[in-house]
Amino acid sequence: MLAGELKVAAYADLGGLGARQGPQIPFVWRLPNLLPVLLPWLIVLALLALPSNRNLRAWWIWAPLVCLALLGVGLETVAEASNDEVLGYFIQGACAAAFGLASIWLVGSALSRRCRALAIMFSALAFAAVSLLAFVVGPAGEQLSSIIQLEPAALLYLVLFWVAGGLVFAGALNLTGWRCRRRYSHVRVLLWLPVWLWAIWIVAGSVFGCAVTLTSGGGFEWMGVLVASIVLTLVSFAVVAPYLILSFSNSLYGDRLKDLLRLPATEAASTVVASAPLAERQVTNS
Repeated sequence: MLAGELKVAAYADLGGLGARQGPQIPFVWRLPNLLPVLLPWLIVLALLALPSNRNLRAWWIWAPLVCLALLGVGLETVAEASNDEVLGYFIQGACAAAFGLASIWLVGSALSRRCRALAIMFSALAFAAVSLLAFVVGPAGEQLSSIIQLEPAALLYLVLFWVAGGLVFAGALNLTGWRCRRRYSHVRVLLWLPVWLWAIWIVAGSVFGCAVTLTSGGGFEWMGVLVASIVLTLVSFAVVAPYLILSFSNSLYGDRLKDLLRLPATEAASTVVASAPLAERQVTNS
């Protein structure tokens, strides 16, 4: 029976000292609603239906997403076994960020057509919306609801954190593209991206630390900001690395990565554009 009314009773062998079974208590069992859990996956599926993603190569976005999800399930099991709630929150946040990055990679070409400031802002908002949704509908959702009921300001802090995370990823990708503008290579992207992730996380942590210091009146914890920025950088790079590997091996997502890095047109395209006027002059002379 998958659903319906059940009757539950306690049972214990008291060795003749009393009844073995307690009174039966009716309980209505309903199937759990899987839609909230599947919602982030459905959002990625909906983004794949966009005209720019109607390509079989675009479906390779599932590879890093599924790998990160399976890795997160394994690590979360370890966290539960060790009864480490902080580690569990980090793992759930990393899994949620994987959905946010997938959304950025799927709409990156459209965002790159806008000016730099708007592209960064829209990328950050897209990342924050999808990641926050994936985080809330995950295992941490029930605990978050109780925390928010006790402290409503926790919801504001949660939203600001994911918006800051989106700004960190979008800003780091833009700054990495700036450093790779003259000479683009996979190695340079892998070297510069964690540097900029760390730098921007330090700035974000310092701003947040100053705000907390002003509101609470306590001292500023520089060591705490430094340690937190290093941890967040390692987690951020571990989450974005599978998408970089996908971009290095898939031409469609390779172009998306260059769009996110806001790199100029390729040398081949530039050569064609530059040679077009020369070809026109030769035709005219002939």
